[in-house]
Amino acid sequence: MDDQEYWKQFYLTHTGDKQPSNFCCFIMGFFKDEDDIKILDAGCGNGRDSYYVASKFNVVGVDSSNYRPDDREHCKFYTDDFCSFNKDKFDVIYSRFTFHSISNEDHVRFLDSIQRPDTYLCIETRSDKGKDSYRVHGDSHYRNFTNLDYIVGLLYSKEFKILHLDEQDNVAIYKDENPICIRIICKKI
Repeated sequence: MDDQEYWKQFYLTHTGDKQPSNFCCFIMGFFKDEDDIKILDAGCGNGRDSYYVASKFNVVGVDSSNYRPDDREHCKFYTDDFCSFNKDKFDVIYSRFTFHSISNEDHVRFLDSIQRPDTYLCIETRSDKGKDSYRVHGDSHYRNFTNLDYIVGLLYSKEFKILHLDEQDNVAIYKDENPICIRIICKKI
């Protein structure tokens, strides 16, 4: 089964998790004083974070799987390649648990597609420091664990200024799983 089909089946069978992620709540706190921003949820999955963010902001969710959540007020979804999707009209690009699901070449395509200065990029990705830890959903799909030095260097080379950076566990606990994650908020220069 290819990754696109894996994720379609995953989202069709895992519909119960509708609470926003911890990272989504963290990002909403970061932008709490903003009023009128447009957010792209790049790799939106089942839309749970998109729906939560749409309570305050206009959101477009895009995912390359063939699963498409239902549109709601202030929240529209597309099935497309989130790496090359046009990001010019968005103020914030939100990417939770997508960076470690694409190749290094796709990292470059994704970052190159963010051209507008002052666009925020918010990433939460699995760190390579936790690559040997337990994963509830196993390893039946592609994972490209992220090295901290690699992602920092890549962001600087693509002209992003890092505003927040941490690498830790206890931020994305799911059942018996506690991955080490890298969290970044940066801004295109």
